[in-house]
Amino acid sequence: MQLSLPTAASPWSSNPSRLEGPRISLIPLELSHIDTLVSLGNRAEIWTHFPENREHPQERLQHLNTCWNEMQERLQFAFTLQLNSTGQLVGFTRLFHLNPVNRQLEMGSWLHPDFWQSGINTEAKLLLLTFCFESLHTIRVQFRTDSSNLRSQNALEKMGATLEGIIRNERIKPCGNYRDCLLYSIIESEWPSVKQHLQQKQAKYQGLQLAS
Repeated sequence: MQLSLPTAASPWSSNPSRLEGPRISLIPLELSHIDTLVSLGNRAEIWTHFPENREHPQERLQHLNTCWNEMQERLQFAFTLQLNSTGQLVGFTRLFHLNPVNRQLEMGSWLHPDFWQSGINTEAKLLLLTFCFESLHTIRVQFRTDSSNLRSQNALEKMGATLEGIIRNERIKPCGNYRDCLLYSIIESEWPSVKQHLQQKQAKYQGLQLAS
């Protein structure tokens, strides 16, 4: 099969649209979101297993500015998570390591702890994976998580992602320790069953009242 480069009209080369779900929307990152996201990330438990140190506000500001700049260069897609009921921002997610020729990318996200176990992560993943497989027509979405991050591993496995293996000494953490990470993925042929599973999970959370 012949590979083709994305054109200017390709979704890989275009600004993403707002992705709307029943309870949340994913809003393409804007400069006006950044200060709110910096403040939102002030809970240390968000960053316990992140490979980079983002506990300090300046680190979060630098990272979010980098995400915004790379969006302008079409090097990643970044979104804020917004409650439909109140307009409150509750988290951040992005698609990076974009490989439009081979239609592959990586997904990462964080959510304010007040919204853990609320179904927001399920809805966000459904929206973003639908964008990946049905708009970008990816053949592979991958996820990396710290080998000690059992909560993330459990969430990925419940979502239907497949564990591919362990990447040993994947990087050096800010504390100086070496990090092993687990590599998960969802591929094109698995998407229909993963989508159905996420839709069923989302329906269970539909009537849950969200904090504000």
